[in-house]
Amino acid sequence: MGTIVGDNVLLDARRGLTIGKNVNFSSNVSVYTLQHDHRSPTFSCSPDGGNVAIGDRVWIGCNVVILPGVTIGEGAVCCSGCVVTKDVEPYAVVAGIPAKKVNERPHDLRYEFKGKTVRLY
Repeated sequence: MGTIVGDNVLLDARRGLTIGKNVNFSSNVSVYTLQHDHRSPTFSCSPDGGNVAIGDRVWIGCNVVILPGVTIGEGAVCCSGCVVTKDVEPYAVVAGIPAKKVNERPHDLRYEFKGKTVRLY
């Protein structure tokens, strides 16, 4: 309900993907739930893959990569270009490679996205 998905977003749900309400995925976001094991002689998929869970009112900036098994807490912000390799606590603002907490967002978020669908060209 009320989620915004920007242009060129990749949502891999092979191992499970949960998306909360009023989430904003900016352009060029990639969410992975499974990846190859670089140590495997057959380049098989890693057993470490897992569900990605994204809480309500999360803002994922453009060009963010979210790796398997990560939970992003309610109201968190993943700044543009970061690579999320570990869980993000609720209302945290994370940035960098790998993503680390750099700030905190207010806890009294009340907005709801109620717009209509608009195509990007």
